[in-house]
Amino acid sequence: MKRAISVVAAVATMSLGSAAAAEQHVILIMSDGYFPQTTYMSLGDTVEFINVSATNQTIISDNSTWTLGPIAPDGTETMIIDESVEKTFYNADLTNEDGAFTVEGSMSFNSAPLN
Repeated sequence: MKRAISVVAAVATMSLGSAAAAEQHVILIMSDGYFPQTTYMSLGDTVEFINVSATNQTIISDNSTWTLGPIAPDGTETMIIDESVEKTFYNADLTNEDGAFTVEGSMSFNSAPLN
C-alpha cells in the first residue's frame, strides 16, 4: 500500500507539466481496476503502466490492436500515444462467465474535468 501511495504522488507530480511539451502519465494496474480509470493526455505523451497488484497482469485494447504484458508484480510497460492508439483498454485476465472483460480503463484527448 505504501508503494501505491508513493506512485500516486508521482502521478500527481508528473501531470503538472507544460502544455506544449509531451508529458509522462502513470496508470496503476490494481487487482480490480486502474488508477486513474481515465487518463487525460495529448498526442505524443508517454504512458507508463505499473502493476501494483500481486499477480501478472495483461492489458488489451478494445479493438485488440495492442497488448501489454504479461506485466509482473511491480513491473512496468511504457507506450507513446499517437493517433492510431485505441484509447479503451481492459485487463485481459479478468472476465465474467460470458467472456466479457470486467475491468476497463481509458485514455482521453479531452480536457480533464475540473472538480
